[in-house]
Amino acid sequence: MRCRYRPDGFNTNMALIARPGRSVLHMLTNYIKIALRIFRKDSTFTLINVVGLATGLAVALLIIQYVRFELSYEQSNPLADRIVRLTIDYMNGGTVDAQDAENFPPIGAKAKREMNEVVNHTRAYAILKPNVTVQIGTNYFILNNAYAVDSSFFSMFNYPLLRGNRKDLFTRPRQVVLTETMALTHFKTLDVLGKTLKIPKSNGNVLAEIVGVVPDSPVNTHLKFDMLLSYPTMLSDFGEWEDNWNNNNTYTYVQLAEKATYEGFTKSLAAFSDRLVKDKKIINSKVIGQKIGDIHLYSHKTFEVEPNGEARSVYFLLGVAFLVLLSAFVNYVNLTTAKALDRAREIGMRKVVGSTQNQIRTQIFIETVLVNVVAGALAVGLVAALRPVFVEVAGLPEGFTVFRDVFFWESTGAFLLLSILLSGFYPAFVLSSFDPITVLKGSFSHSTKGILLRKSLVVFQFAITLILLVQTFVVYRQVNFLREQNLGLNLDHTLVVKAPVGNDARQDYGAFRQMLLDQAQVKAVSLSGTVPGLGSTQMGSTTGINLSDAVKKTSYNYHLTRIDTSFIGLMGLKLLAGKNFDATTRTGFSDTTVRQLIVNEETLRLWEIPTPAEAIGKRVDLWGHKATIRGVIKNYHYESPKAAFIPIIHLYSPNFDSFASVKFAGGNANEQLATLKKIYEANFPYSPFSYFFLDSEYDKQYKADERFQQVFGALTGFAILISCLGLFGLATFTVSKRTKEIGIRKVIGASTTNLMLLLSKDFIRTALLSILIGLPITYFLVKNWLANYAARIDLSWWLFAAPALFILLLVLVSIGSKTIATALMNPVKSLRSE
Repeated sequence: MRCRYRPDGFNTNMALIARPGRSVLHMLTNYIKIALRIFRKDSTFTLINVVGLATGLAVALLIIQYVRFELSYEQSNPLADRIVRLTIDYMNGGTVDAQDAENFPPIGAKAKREMNEVVNHTRAYAILKPNVTVQIGTNYFILNNAYAVDSSFFSMFNYPLLRGNRKDLFTRPRQVVLTETMALTHFKTLDVLGKTLKIPKSNGNVLAEIVGVVPDSPVNTHLKFDMLLSYPTMLSDFGEWEDNWNNNNTYTYVQLAEKATYEGFTKSLAAFSDRLVKDKKIINSKVIGQKIGDIHLYSHKTFEVEPNGEARSVYFLLGVAFLVLLSAFVNYVNLTTAKALDRAREIGMRKVVGSTQNQIRTQIFIETVLVNVVAGALAVGLVAALRPVFVEVAGLPEGFTVFRDVFFWESTGAFLLLSILLSGFYPAFVLSSFDPITVLKGSFSHSTKGILLRKSLVVFQFAITLILLVQTFVVYRQVNFLREQNLGLNLDHTLVVKAPVGNDARQDYGAFRQMLLDQAQVKAVSLSGTVPGLGSTQMGSTTGINLSDAVKKTSYNYHLTRIDTSFIGLMGLKLLAGKNFDATTRTGFSDTTVRQLIVNEETLRLWEIPTPAEAIGKRVDLWGHKATIRGVIKNYHYESPKAAFIPIIHLYSPNFDSFASVKFAGGNANEQLATLKKIYEANFPYSPFSYFFLDSEYDKQYKADERFQQVFGALTGFAILISCLGLFGLATFTVSKRTKEIGIRKVIGASTTNLMLLLSKDFIRTALLSILIGLPITYFLVKNWLANYAARIDLSWWLFAAPALFILLLVLVSIGSKTIATALMNPVKSLRSE
């Protein structure tokens, strides 16, 4: 059979496809040939579809891997569903004043004795926070994570022994277990059983025997460690005692019975907590249970093991990624159906020569599959190219990979299938439904429903772009706003060094301090128990501190830190009333000494003291002793301005047992560091030199917000790219179909501006509608997001107006560029276009 009429893209052998007996393979071959011809003919639109889908798929694949990692915390532990962390809520009346991740040492064992749901427990005590110095032979090393744990820790947290024996493990003091990396790093072998190491502390050394080696902690666990110490060592060498209901400094975990339910355990735990209050084991507190699988994304208590993630941010990014992918689908559907008129005669001729609707639908689906397969391959290439940058920006662990993960390939296949179905289903049914008689008569036109659908999809796409743009503007402004806040501190040119280990640390400080002050570039030296930016976990905390003459006693949670006479001046704190500590200030409590305190404004607010001046000289009940308010300082942001001011009570201590801060006059940072290291090693040759720049350390608190800003900004950029591709494609198609009209209007005197307005008015109406829909939604979203910050920006009108104007400008540029190019053509060529 021959067909004399051959519209572009129509195969002369097409009619043969309908003949019975033709093999499926031959049919598929013809379908693919036709598809490739169509792609060559419409290369611009094919490229737009491929790039748009590839970008959307790449974004979705990267974000889904990030979300999967964030949700995978603790999943390597087969008992994760049965392990619960016990925490403390501090109550002030019926209100929760603070939540503490740490608990009292005896509480786990007591819960196991009294609660049928509990079958095991373990404690984890952070040794010498923020890190511990270990001596191996004559060398000193600093370990970031070291905990004293019970013997049950290894079975509850699923750590098999690579070396060592479970029998009698951690039942005696001074036993140590190292991770595989620590053993190989410091001993060059895993065969380290029987070897010893020393843990120096302020009043001596702990000589411990290595009794085991375990695999490294998974990257997706909240409790990572380099070394474990037997908990009995806390009792023998660190002043801890088993029945300690005074200090809650241990992380406590319980294992539920196999048949126990979390809901039943929660009810029993509430009754258990009430008994502890009744027995006066805890005061103004509640014991709370928390699944360990929820810790990483849902727990933001004080004294957390590590900074945790935000479930809200993770799911928000996941939602945005799917919106970007959906926007790519919208592009494909829009462009494919918009070009239906171009293919109407082709489809009509196929029906005339015998093609069925199912065969035409199969052809359209084959085209969709080919486009998606190419887009999928390109998406995998984009993932490979973007992975290193994405890992760094998203804060994923080093070595994070996706291509060895079966789930990645399963996700890729699932997304491709979803893409094929969503982007191919509607176009296939639209194109296969054309009436051949109407088409061949030349009276075919786009249906009203089809036009309405495309406009609705464009409105949806523009609304997504607007929402993402506004969110990006707000996130950027908020992060900058936090950085621009007056911290009440001076962090510039300040180096902080950790106190040396060993017995001589205190007596050597005077010489160390004087040698530093003798340097011309050194302005001041100060000692303190902690420094701003390290987090409140480095401070002590306590409840129930009240004015001695207070009528109503409260149970607010207060943070305590030790400082010397130079701290306030060095840190640039402002003394509002009273005096700074001086050399005559007493450090302890005795029958004849009233300890003196310097407090901040937030503390005064909780004590309901109207002015700083009125606070001076007031007596305070502190741990059963009397103390006097000596001075009041202006609130300062010990933590980032994201959080509200915390009540801080400063105690006097001249001892060098935590940190020394050295303020330099300016100059070269490397030279300053070299000076500090030389003097430190001259005074403390037995101790490793551990330091950080205070401003850099403080900046780490902004990393999570900056990471969110960067990832969100990248997603918005991809969404804009996809929108631009779609808009460019629609603009090209619209102008090409009205080329003759433009030529006629040009001949009769229409200006280029008039033509541009004529062709862009429908797009502008669509953009305005998307703005009206998107603005209320994005306002609600940003309002809720900003509510998480104590210091936050005001939502100025321009934050919404600028993205709206950007979208309108995008429309005008896309339509205008194509219109101007066509309007500048010779009208004769325009009139020949059809």
